Order: sequence, then C-alpha cells, then structure tokens
Amino acid sequence: MAGIAARAGVAIGNLHYHFGSRRALLRELMGALVSDLMTRLHTIDADDASDFFERQRAGLLAYLEYLRANPAHVRLADEIKLHDPALYRRAVAGWVERMAERIRAGIAQGTLRPMDEAEITAQAHFLLGARHFIEQMMENAESMRPEAVVDAYLALLREGLGRRVLHPSPIGKRR
Repeated sequence: MAGIAARAGVAIGNLHYHFGSRRALLRELMGALVSDLMTRLHTIDADDASDFFERQRAGLLAYLEYLRANPAHVRLADEIKLHDPALYRRAVAGWVERMAERIRAGIAQGTLRPMDEAEITAQAHFLLGARHFIEQMMENAESMRPEAVVDAYLALLREGLGRRVLHPSPIGKRR
C-alpha cells in the first residue's frame, strides 16, 4: 500500500479511507486494467472474417502491446492471486471460458479438428498457460520482437512439434 500511495502522491490513510482494504484497492485497479484489455480483445473477436489462428495472433499481439503499456498488470495479477485467491480463480475461469469459446468457434469454422468438451477445456488451459510463459519471456527479453514470438507460437499450434509420418495405405496390399 505504501508503494501505491507514494506513486499516487497520496497518504496511505487516504487509500485506506477510500478503498477500505488492500483487497478492495486491488480489485478496483484490476477492474480498470481488465476493462481496457477486454475492450481491445472484443474488437478482435468481433472480426468474423478471420479464422482461429488469425484471431489468436491478433489477440496475443494486442495482449503483449497492452502489457508493454501496462507493465504493472502482471504484478497486480500476482498480488490478487496472493491476497484474493477467489477473485483470481474466477478471473482464470473467465479466461478459460473465453478461450474455449474461441476453440468452439474454430471447430465450427472448420479451422480446428473436432474435440469433445473435456478436450476443449484442457486445450483452453494449455493455451492460457502458454500466454503466461510468453508474457514472462517478453518481459525479460527486450531484443525479441513480439511478432516473431507470436508467429513461432502459432506455428506450434498449427503444425505441432512432431514430424508428420505418412502411413502406407493397407488398400491394395496382399496378405
């Protein structure tokens, strides 16, 4: 609280009086930051012409741009995880559902292979986990271009890591 008060140029007592608690202050700050981010992401999701991968690319680049403009976001999320775990879990559940909706749309569009709900949920968690590590990587690597990192990530999503092995067709083989 002291650091926040100092950066805001107000006394700690004023913060306590206005917000009542550290938890309430964190909620207010995160709410303002997330609202800005969501506005950016909703614009990307509204683009019906783009496929799953184009939306992933645009959304991840927008997120990385947002993090550069709001470096306190990651620290604030960590603070919320520590001081208000229930709020953090609700936020993660919201992000998982958002990603699951994107996956379902990709399946309906034919861009992604069919999956059942359990796999969609698991894949949504994997994709969010990858974002977490991408944000850490970009935070510590000033020389990396966000576009190059996002494109490498999308290549992994599109093509996987394994080499494609063509299995010979059993049709026409004699026994």
